[in-house]
Amino acid sequence: MSARRRASLGLDESRQGQQEQPVTRNCDLPERDARIAFIKVRHKGQSAIGWAGWLIVCSFSLLAPSAFLFLHTFRQQTGSPTIFDDAYNEHEGQSQGYDFAIKVNPTQAEQLDLQTGFVISSEPTTREYVLNLTRENYAPDGFEKPMILVNGQSPGPLIEANTGDVLRITVNNFMPDASTTVHWHGIDQRNTSWMDGAYGISQCGIPPGGNFTYRFNVTGQRGTFWYHSHVSAQYTDGLYGPLIIHDPDERVPLVGDQKIMMFGDLFHQNAEVIASDYLSPNPSWGTMFGMVPPPDNLLLNGMHVSNCSSSPSLRFNNITREEPKNCKAGSITHTRVKAGERIRFRLISHSTATPFWFSIDNHTLEIIEIDGVEIEPIPSTRVFVNPGQRYSVVMVANQTAGNYRTRATADTSCFTLPALGRTHLAPFNFEATGIMSYSNVDSDTTPIGSPWDLEAPVIEGIANEPWTLSCRDLPFDLPKPMRKCDAYDVGERNHHYFTFQRKSENGVTYFSPMESNATIWKVPEQDFSDQNLNAQSPKWDFGKNQLVLVSRDSGKAAQIVMNSGSMMMHPFHLHFHINLQWQNFQVVGEGPGEFGSGMTTWNYENPLRRDTITIHGHSHVVLRILADNPGVWPFHCHILWHAEGLFLRSHTDPLQSALARIL
Repeated sequence: MSARRRASLGLDESRQGQQEQPVTRNCDLPERDARIAFIKVRHKGQSAIGWAGWLIVCSFSLLAPSAFLFLHTFRQQTGSPTIFDDAYNEHEGQSQGYDFAIKVNPTQAEQLDLQTGFVISSEPTTREYVLNLTRENYAPDGFEKPMILVNGQSPGPLIEANTGDVLRITVNNFMPDASTTVHWHGIDQRNTSWMDGAYGISQCGIPPGGNFTYRFNVTGQRGTFWYHSHVSAQYTDGLYGPLIIHDPDERVPLVGDQKIMMFGDLFHQNAEVIASDYLSPNPSWGTMFGMVPPPDNLLLNGMHVSNCSSSPSLRFNNITREEPKNCKAGSITHTRVKAGERIRFRLISHSTATPFWFSIDNHTLEIIEIDGVEIEPIPSTRVFVNPGQRYSVVMVANQTAGNYRTRATADTSCFTLPALGRTHLAPFNFEATGIMSYSNVDSDTTPIGSPWDLEAPVIEGIANEPWTLSCRDLPFDLPKPMRKCDAYDVGERNHHYFTFQRKSENGVTYFSPMESNATIWKVPEQDFSDQNLNAQSPKWDFGKNQLVLVSRDSGKAAQIVMNSGSMMMHPFHLHFHINLQWQNFQVVGEGPGEFGSGMTTWNYENPLRRDTITIHGHSHVVLRILADNPGVWPFHCHILWHAEGLFLRSHTDPLQSALARIL
């Protein structure tokens, strides 16, 4: 049996209003390793097309905008060979071998504990994984429902790589009645925008019975990432999993062990049915327009209990937090640590809409990574994580040996939760819990320790908690990246301004992904003449309600000002990633109200870089990017219901709107 046939059975082993001072970019850039192999494979029917490109801001959702960046590029894209094609490995003389993991078919628990035998190395190689997608009955909390499983599990199997590796991941769609794609959340996709996995934007869907092989390089990246479907609400139904990129030169504290903690909300109804209900004029769970559907449960590492008899509580942060009682179904996640050891917990929110606080009873944490960016350690007892965001924290196992609760607590103060939602979540105290056992302690022993007060501004041993306001990320100027880079120098004509807000217009969605096409294919059809580019209102055909922002100053960075006209917070994710060594955007400013109408706080010195940022209600943020990665890239709210069908209200001066134009 060929290696590819074996792989099919599962995971292969192998300036408006305010003036800011210009800042010169000063980046601590390591030299690129000349040994890195960037594999290019051509297939029959391949074409090569040169494109010029732009930022296209379009209404991907009712509350949240979608933006597409398309820069000058050289495209190489074709259909993918089937995984059963044994000749594929030798195609075009390709001879690079694959790296085989030590453990064959590690269990899901071993994967989440990163006990796979993976060897961290500075020698890049090509790694191959196969993801088989099926729709089956599954019971993460004891309640059986149809879910989308990846290799028979949810969360899906762990994907691991070293920085500089090439990943080749074949996705087989065995679902009988649904197309799909897989997005690699946080991955640069340097010069491979068509591997980004955004349905109807960068690729067409993988049809039922079909397959697609994603091939991309992870040069210059390290840290905690994840993958998930980018079709409708499929990841709500289980199509997601962790992706970890190792680096022997990662600038984080040394640890003796690592764990993955994925948490999110669970709906017992099919997610696409809920999405359809959400987009209707009168959703079944409430009359307030835009109210997100209430989850039935919460998950920690894909598990939790259900059908419990605890007395309901209407306050999510009841610090007495009695444990759920008389639960008749489900189970909770469990992990072990060694006394005295430093453990890295990699936190990933796969939540559809619910924001979470993560904490471990009696144990303090140090935040050391945000969205794949190493930062100077920040002590805390808790971490606020919005959908799509990732953090790494270090915990020292220095308490009395015993069992302690790990907690992913829903912060219901950040959104309006219908009464039905409180009824669903109150028996679990609005949280999903697990057990962390010290070595040689019986996991059935009653847990000890106490939960942290998630609203306390000061904790003994921590001084001031870094989380200064509710429902927000850390203060944007607090985290300091370990790989230093000052704010990018923005061209005078490379500024963007837009506002998003909640608005109902008869249940009609402004933008929907193309069913049998992708936005990326419309770029060659556009008029890129100087006459059109320099016109006050250039003519474009990217579908209705598309806004194309043209940059006049090539070779300079671009600045994006996002104004929130909404009362609630929104976590925005930018698929566009920049520069050979830097993923993510820089966060250089924020403030209350609309930009220019009040105070904006600026930070140009080594600003935070990340790919998913929380924008608080009626506030603004200022982002900077180096627009040098060719592609078509979505920019959207990661509250999945918003990304599914909300409106953009864009207010932009076409004379000043600009993003890097490279011709």
